[in-house]
Amino acid sequence: MTSLRASLRAMPAFRDATPQDLPRAAALSARIGWNQLPADWRVFLDQGAVRVLDDGDAACLAASAATLPCGADLAWISMVLVRPDRRREGLATQLMRWAIDHAARPCLMLDATPAGREVYRRLGFEDVFGFARWSLPKALQSGAATRPMEEADWDWVLALDRAAFGAPRPALLRGFARRLPQAALVTPDRSGFVLARDGLRAPQIGPVVARDEGQALSLLAAARAALGTSAVIDLADSATTIAASIAAAGGESLRPFTRMARGRVPSAKPEQNFVFAGPEFG
Repeated sequence: MTSLRASLRAMPAFRDATPQDLPRAAALSARIGWNQLPADWRVFLDQGAVRVLDDGDAACLAASAATLPCGADLAWISMVLVRPDRRREGLATQLMRWAIDHAARPCLMLDATPAGREVYRRLGFEDVFGFARWSLPKALQSGAATRPMEEADWDWVLALDRAAFGAPRPALLRGFARRLPQAALVTPDRSGFVLARDGLRAPQIGPVVARDEGQALSLLAAARAALGTSAVIDLADSATTIAASIAAAGGESLRPFTRMARGRVPSAKPEQNFVFAGPEFG
């Protein structure tokens, strides 16, 4: 029996995910300590692709990877997860090779933990910039005015995001606004916006695209107040003024990440993208 199990594990039977896999996919990300809900996994099924390893565990998938196309030139790779008892079998590397082949874009990007960064470097990914996950305090000082996002705002919001991120992702952002509409806010002068989505452990605010750090901090404060509960953000390392304000108000930096790319990086304005959508979405 031991030799049979070893043989089966030597030839993992990866397959495409189905909607029926969503609860066990969410259980996998929860097992590893992440914040995703089934709704996040559903984004990949609806807009991209998910590859999984199902070893018969009724509660949790064994491993996963996902790709999300962002226009013709960029694809996002994420959810490269392996259940702790199935690690050190090369599953993550095999899933990454699938994701690279499947995404088939001039540029592939991902957000790496310190542990994953070395794996991705060996597969041809290079560092672009760093950021960190932060917990937000109960209250942040707000300066610039904000108002609720309206349907008429979407054209300029999506244009701002495309310029800052470097690729279009309208379905993703509209989905965020539907999930937490109270935190979908814009500046009256049409120079900044914030979105958020619900999460397993806490809502995640982001992306935040703004003219400068002061405006970005006001959008963050307004979204945090609209949610009325603790939240997390992924903040660019370059946003030192925002980081200092959050820390002074009692927020905490939780873990670092590195944005990485393989191929020709699309033209973008990362200096205006202060808070990101999350490692799974960019």
